[in-house]
Amino acid sequence: MFSMAGINWIAVVIGVVLSNALGFLWYGPLFGKPWMKALGKKASELQASPASYVVTGVTSLITMIVLAAAIRAFGSASVVDGAIVGVVLYIGLVGAPTYVGTTFEGRPVTVWYINALYNVVVFGVMGAVFAAM
Repeated sequence: MFSMAGINWIAVVIGVVLSNALGFLWYGPLFGKPWMKALGKKASELQASPASYVVTGVTSLITMIVLAAAIRAFGSASVVDGAIVGVVLYIGLVGAPTYVGTTFEGRPVTVWYINALYNVVVFGVMGAVFAAM
C-alpha cells in the first residue's frame, strides 16, 4: 500500500536543493555549451524568468517526494539498493518514454542524452540518500 508516512522530509528538502544545484552546474559549466548547441540556441536566448525557477522548485519537490515514497515502498535499506531503485525508476518511467518523444519530435538525441544523464545522476544519488536516511 502506498503511504507518505515515514518519508524523511529533511532528505526531501536536501534532494530539492541538491537537484537544483546540480542542474545549475549541469546546464551551466559542465554541459551548458553542448546542450545549447544541440538545441540550436545561444545563452542570450535561454534567459529564465523568475516563474521558471518557481516551476523548477515545485517540480523538484514533487519528484523528490515521489522518489522518497518509492524508495520506502521498495524497502531499499542500503545506499546501493536505493541508488539502483532510483536509476531503474528513472530509466523505466521517465527515460524510455522521453526518448520516444524525442525521436518522434525530431529533436536532437544529444539533448535527450544530456537531460537523461542529469536525471540518472539525480535519481541515483537521491535514491541512495533516501535509503540511507
